[in-house]
Amino acid sequence: MKRLRQIIEDFSIPTIAVILGLVASSFFVVLAGVSPTETFARLFCEGFGSRGCETFGDLLFVEIEDEDTGLFVTHFAPTYGDRGHALALALEQATPLILTALSATVAFKVGMFSIGMDGQLVLGAVVATVIGYALPNQIYLWAGVEDPEMVVGLPLIMMQIFIPTLAISGAMITGAFYSWIAGFLKIKLNVNELISTIVLNAIAVQFVGYLINFPLRADLNNVGRSERIDDTAWLIPFSRAIFEDIDWFSGSRLGIGIVIAVIMGIIIWVFLWRTKAGYEQRMTQGARKFAVFGGIPAERAIIRAMLISGALSGLAGAVQILGVERRIVDGFASSGIGFDGVLIAILAKESILGIFIVGTLFAGLKIGSINLQFGDIPRQLGSMIIALIILFTSMEDFFRDWITRIRLRFSPIRDVTPEKSKDV
Repeated sequence: MKRLRQIIEDFSIPTIAVILGLVASSFFVVLAGVSPTETFARLFCEGFGSRGCETFGDLLFVEIEDEDTGLFVTHFAPTYGDRGHALALALEQATPLILTALSATVAFKVGMFSIGMDGQLVLGAVVATVIGYALPNQIYLWAGVEDPEMVVGLPLIMMQIFIPTLAISGAMITGAFYSWIAGFLKIKLNVNELISTIVLNAIAVQFVGYLINFPLRADLNNVGRSERIDDTAWLIPFSRAIFEDIDWFSGSRLGIGIVIAVIMGIIIWVFLWRTKAGYEQRMTQGARKFAVFGGIPAERAIIRAMLISGALSGLAGAVQILGVERRIVDGFASSGIGFDGVLIAILAKESILGIFIVGTLFAGLKIGSINLQFGDIPRQLGSMIIALIILFTSMEDFFRDWITRIRLRFSPIRDVTPEKSKDV
């Protein structure tokens, strides 16, 4: 019974937070001269709905007119994917957010409030980009291949495995090294990791901006951009590969990246909760000095956590380039994916499952807020709604206390006075 009550609370608190966020944002929606109901329904339909979604009810069941008979047919909305589903696009955009949130969680679990995910991500993205286009070109040159499209069969398959693997590995190593710098500064010089990661982020963003606009610039386009990665380095989306006949994936670039994120989530959970090293991480987070006196190598745990954290952020950059963008463009370095990942990790209370849920919700709401403008609704309202939902979601402790008080007030009072012993 206690476990069931805990599960109900865990699901009810985010629901309450979302509802209160919508209620609070209604004030600004009304000021903009639009209907709150229409705005909120469009926000969620654009972020999580299927074609034909117009109301909250359409998020579960949607009626679509059959083109042949003219009759309306009811479909289960989450699986109805004619012309694509918004949830597929939300999962696509949630993938790097999930990976950077996992990165933040690993750092937080060792007591390091690292927010250097943006710098590690963009450096990993640059490395993945360069490997993705330069290495295949070099291989073609060595092999004397003038037309890459002539490469077929086993050589092509080997390149499609080798190139992405090498690009991802390079990105993860780069991210790990850049994160290690902050860990090293913390251990050796006691430099606050919050300050060091902020500075490192700024350095990485400026450095990547320079690379894109000068040494790595591919053409004279008005926006600086690198060469496009070779097809052999491309993590082909599901809509063009194994699920090309399934309309649900149409319009999105969701692909192997989400599978990698799920695998990484499982690995991180096992590492943190089922291994000795993970136990060291968690004990170091709780009380570093106590952990040292207990024989736990806290410094080693910090370095290990920062290496893993940076590798995950570098992986996020590689997945975004190899699976979605296919080249790095000026402005990518300041997209804020890493900072959003930190926010998601905090909102999810460093829960692995919570990161996937919050990450998908966050991505869907951002998509919905952008698409509000197509319904003559100011897109700025979407950002305000998201901000208020996040604000109320962060008030979890307040909601738990509130629910506990209500439960105690309405629960039957039991007489716990011990009975007096009878004389024998």
